[in-house]
Amino acid sequence: MYREVAHMETVEIPDEFFDKTSIRQLMLGTGEARRETQIVHALHESFAEFRFEGNRYKGDSTIYIYGAVKYLTNLRNHLTMDLEHFMIRAVFALDPRISRKGAQAMINGITKDRKREDEVEFVDKKASKECMNEASVIRAAIQEHRAVLGFVNPTEKISELKKDKERYYRLVLRYFVFLDRELERKAEMKLSEERIKKEWERRAASLMGSASTWFQCATSSHIL
Repeated sequence: MYREVAHMETVEIPDEFFDKTSIRQLMLGTGEARRETQIVHALHESFAEFRFEGNRYKGDSTIYIYGAVKYLTNLRNHLTMDLEHFMIRAVFALDPRISRKGAQAMINGITKDRKREDEVEFVDKKASKECMNEASVIRAAIQEHRAVLGFVNPTEKISELKKDKERYYRLVLRYFVFLDRELERKAEMKLSEERIKKEWERRAASLMGSASTWFQCATSSHIL
């Protein structure tokens, strides 16, 4: 749904996404459903590879409901428990050059849940140019990530956001989508660079081979 969206902070998670009926139809399709969810039907029309091709059975309705409830429970647990761990992995994957201290400073700046106020001290006037560049990257990343999380107030914290469950789940789900997309973009860039490198190596080997063949022919002609 968000593949062509340029600014993730403008994305709204539909209310239907956390509805048991919608989740059930995502799993089983909208066919034979008494109340078809339009957004799920549109998703299946756009992404046929995820469309359910099996049959529903009325006797299994309780199982279907349980499956949807279990899915939502697991999703909410994931959004609550795995946020910081996923954020740490994403920060290092997006910029492997960043120091461990810098990554922690970035995460603290995003969540605003640090225990000590002096943990996010980036640089001072005597800092090296490399440290100042990292500090600039950290500040820009903090602003971008907090915008996606929907933080308007610069002092707003993740721990405070958790108290408003309805808002929290939607914003953090959007944030996971944002991180996934950034990681995909980074992987595509790396793959493209590797392809270019391999192509240059192939061409260089081809040129070296041609040069070697020419040299051998020229040497043979001279000897003859």
